[in-house]
Amino acid sequence: MILYFGLFEGVAVGMLATLVFFAVRLSRVDPIESRFTARERVSNKTRSVPDRAILLEEGERVQAYRLRGYLFFGSVSPLADHLRQSLTGVSRPLCLLLDFSAVSGFDFSAVSVLGRFLQTANAAGVRVVLSAVSEGLRSGLGRSLPPSVYDELLVEPDVDGALERCEDIVIEAWNADMADERRASLLDHAANDLEHYLERQMEFENLIEGLQGYLTPHEYSSGETIAGPDVSQEDLQLLLSGRASGYDSAGARLFQCGPGNAIWPADAPDQTSVVADEPCRTMVLTPVARGNLEKSEEGLALKLYRYLLGGRLQGERGGRQLQTDSHTQEEDQ
Repeated sequence: MILYFGLFEGVAVGMLATLVFFAVRLSRVDPIESRFTARERVSNKTRSVPDRAILLEEGERVQAYRLRGYLFFGSVSPLADHLRQSLTGVSRPLCLLLDFSAVSGFDFSAVSVLGRFLQTANAAGVRVVLSAVSEGLRSGLGRSLPPSVYDELLVEPDVDGALERCEDIVIEAWNADMADERRASLLDHAANDLEHYLERQMEFENLIEGLQGYLTPHEYSSGETIAGPDVSQEDLQLLLSGRASGYDSAGARLFQCGPGNAIWPADAPDQTSVVADEPCRTMVLTPVARGNLEKSEEGLALKLYRYLLGGRLQGERGGRQLQTDSHTQEEDQ
């Protein structure tokens, strides 16, 4: 082109060809990094035994997609087509989660395509939850969507909060449309877990009664730090009422505690804080009281440590149990 038409014309054609090749290559990158359902992955929120059984049975109604890379018309159009196909058929999700934490950017056409898909999802009665959405994308969707559709969007700062919202939607829908046969099925699935939960609660109450002489009551208001860098990390606290959550230094929730759980010093390393989600009551076992307990009542101390170890093992198994039960049901089918 330079030889026949000139320098500027040749450079212009070269730049145009480079842009075309770049767009083609970028469009071949799958914008979906991973996908999962609420049966395969659960939020860090503490759920009751019936709610966990509901999520095990209905978790497939939550379809989550973690997106990646730069979104533009060439990559977002196949994504929108794929998501639109998931809205049809008997396996239509009740809730759709789109995680943008790995998305590096987007252009105007991507916002327009996503906006049209969100309108289609809203018309189909599917709730959409977005996580880690940038202000630019959020404002772009606000301009491209009708107010009635935009108001139905649920936006959370991270995928854990978004997954919790999806779980709440599924549980609420299940409770609103629960027939007698479904109630019986839920009881069958949750019977063993419920029995184990009640046994553990009884063990906890008996343990608190036996440790009365060594424990100090403490109350926390909502939002108050129970354990963390600025709080003594040597005390062991047994949670009697309320709920508390552990957060890392970036503010992401790592776990949630409920009545019967223990807040270990190891649960709050230098960069982790445990904060009361609501008013909480705890029983505190100080290092001095723990030493006296081990010296004077070795059997009671052994019961305490056995209870704490059982809670740790149960927590580690909890995340895997849902996947194991899910795979078992799929093999049975």
